Amino acid sequence: MRPKKLGEFVMLLTLLTAVAGAQQVTLPLTQYEDLRTRANPAAEALAPPPAPFALELADFDVTAGPVSARVAQTLRLTLYDDKWQTVPLGDPGSFIHADLAGVEGRVDASDKGWALHVRGRGRHEVRLESAVPVTRDETATRPTWRFGLKLPPAAVVRGRIAVATTTAVEEVEIDGAGQMSPQEGKAAGRPWSFVAVPGGEAHWTLSGRATLPARAQLPLRWEATSATATALTRTRLRVFGWIEARVAQGRLAELRVPIPDGLEVASVQGGAGWKMDGRTLVVTPLAPVEDAFAVELELTGEPRDAFATPLLLPQGSARTTLLAKAVLKGGDGQLSLADPGSLRTAGDADAARLPASLRSAEGKLYVVTDAARPPRWAAEWAERTEVLASEIDRLLVDVAVGEAGRASYQLWAEVRNRGAQQLTFVLPAGFELASARDDGAPVTPGTAAGGGLSVPLLTQEATQVVHLSGLLPLALPRDDGRLEVPLPALSAPAARIEVRVVLPGGRSYKLADAARNGTISAPPGTAPRKPAAGMARQVDAQVNSALRSSPAPAAVTAFFAIPPGFTEIRAAWSALSATPAPLALRAEVEKERPQWF
Repeated sequence: MRPKKLGEFVMLLTLLTAVAGAQQVTLPLTQYEDLRTRANPAAEALAPPPAPFALELADFDVTAGPVSARVAQTLRLTLYDDKWQTVPLGDPGSFIHADLAGVEGRVDASDKGWALHVRGRGRHEVRLESAVPVTRDETATRPTWRFGLKLPPAAVVRGRIAVATTTAVEEVEIDGAGQMSPQEGKAAGRPWSFVAVPGGEAHWTLSGRATLPARAQLPLRWEATSATATALTRTRLRVFGWIEARVAQGRLAELRVPIPDGLEVASVQGGAGWKMDGRTLVVTPLAPVEDAFAVELELTGEPRDAFATPLLLPQGSARTTLLAKAVLKGGDGQLSLADPGSLRTAGDADAARLPASLRSAEGKLYVVTDAARPPRWAAEWAERTEVLASEIDRLLVDVAVGEAGRASYQLWAEVRNRGAQQLTFVLPAGFELASARDDGAPVTPGTAAGGGLSVPLLTQEATQVVHLSGLLPLALPRDDGRLEVPLPALSAPAARIEVRVVLPGGRSYKLADAARNGTISAPPGTAPRKPAAGMARQVDAQVNSALRSSPAPAAVTAFFAIPPGFTEIRAAWSALSATPAPLALRAEVEKERPQWF
């Protein structure tokens, strides 16, 4: 027997001897099977991964040039099986090169974007290179380039943007799903860093040092719009001005405006600062202006009973549009146009250019077509104490004349009262009162000396509206002739009078004084009476004391309707008179039209 076989036999014999000498153990078969199963457990089944792959990182290095940008992206991904996987990559431009670091795969580019087809379990890093076009904005005042990418849906998207040495870029901005790192403190020559939202689109704007456009290097040429709103009171003349300069070529470094005599500059808004050079206001913009620049200013001076419209004429303007308005403040006077000069009414297009502060200022807006002939204004002041106690800003009279020799007659008076106890109306002879209202509430007028009607007033600066209506005998001329529409006499002067007359057909009518032809506004609105003081409440109670029931709510009043075949005449003028003259009309019977055969 060979030695090797002999050794094995000896070992087997020794083992059998030991087993024979040991104690015998007997187990039930079921327990033996259980122990054998526990001693040989089955291999644990692994759970499938939640996704076939994970795109963990997309790290970009972009080098932008004047025409195109080179995009190098490093992708870190993990594949969880050995099957082929398709990883979306967004759209980083035109494919140039791919380094898959030994992993099996390829890159497909299509209209829908890029996709990486790859297989091989484990973590991998691949590097892809592409190019995108860079466009330049030729209309910008500084060199500007733009390009964009559609980013891959990686868990983290970050990168850096460097600039070719031939391109001088001072600032990089991202527009879209991303954010640039702060540019303050960035060392010169180092790239700009960014982070972006995975799967989004990002666009970058690269801006260089500001340069002058070609038109900014041409000789300066500009035009302007200048507007003034003049407010006259007994103690002050104030002028609110606005100037807009529009540069057609060149650069406007300063705005020089001569100040009219008798006025001083109170404030200037707009620009970096201002100063006076003699009688010339000099406004300096924050930077030389290449498009448009506007300033607002306020001038003050001593009050004048007569004055020319102050005009602000900027020096150097090739063409200046002049707008102006004027108003008298305080209510105890009337401002009238003494000499229109070169004046025309402004249109909506002219007013649209003005700022809100000038548009909302009181007064009618005019266009001054010749700066050498500005309009001139004259102020008439009411000096009597009785007049100053109450003032009628507007008297509106509405008359509907019938063929039977009677007319429906109503009027509205917009009153501001500082101390008068009542407002007295001396109405035309034969007037029969139908209703009276003060601020929409019914009142019972009293009888004043001379047969007038007295309506109690509240003492308040706010406007009160008194409305009277009734019937009046008023006959039309039989043939051609003159018709006078009477107006009431008042205990306070009316600054403005507006009259509307509704007349039957069969005649033609026109104003005897064509200068009174004008537009009128709708009847004034009213609000319920709101007494604010104890004395006001007493007066309010007296006003309504004759009523058997509680005062009715405020009523809405309106013009008389125009029956079929009737016509209307409208007139308006400034009066500042307590006894306005009647409105005269010329009536002519319409002749039968000749027949043509």
